[in-house]
Amino acid sequence: MQKRIRLLLLNDRLFKFLSVLATLIVIYFSLKSPNPNSKNWYFLIIRGDFLLHFICYFGLSSIYFYAFLNIQNGRFYALLLSIIVGILLEILQIIPFFRRFFDFQDLISNIIGAIGGVFLNKLFSIKTTNKLF
Repeated sequence: MQKRIRLLLLNDRLFKFLSVLATLIVIYFSLKSPNPNSKNWYFLIIRGDFLLHFICYFGLSSIYFYAFLNIQNGRFYALLLSIIVGILLEILQIIPFFRRFFDFQDLISNIIGAIGGVFLNKLFSIKTTNKLF
């Protein structure tokens, strides 16, 4: 079982495909016009869209992490790419065509999610590779 997990994690073609797919999904949902009837919701005291931004960029940076796993400085590239995607999408929301708006707090949630995704996957990969070898 551990050998299969190791082979799956080292299969960079799968994760490169997933990273392109995940990026396209994030672009779609970030630039899609919002529902005019939607209301703010909260998880405990955190506004729900902050949680969604965090989860989204946590997942995106995790996929990038494994897509760049076989590349030197891959963790840095995964973090950099997910932060760049987050910044560009927030800037694109300024364009009136998308009927969205730039929110600095969303940008902070994106960056925290990206950092968390890379950091936790780094810890996971260290523990996994120590047990597999």
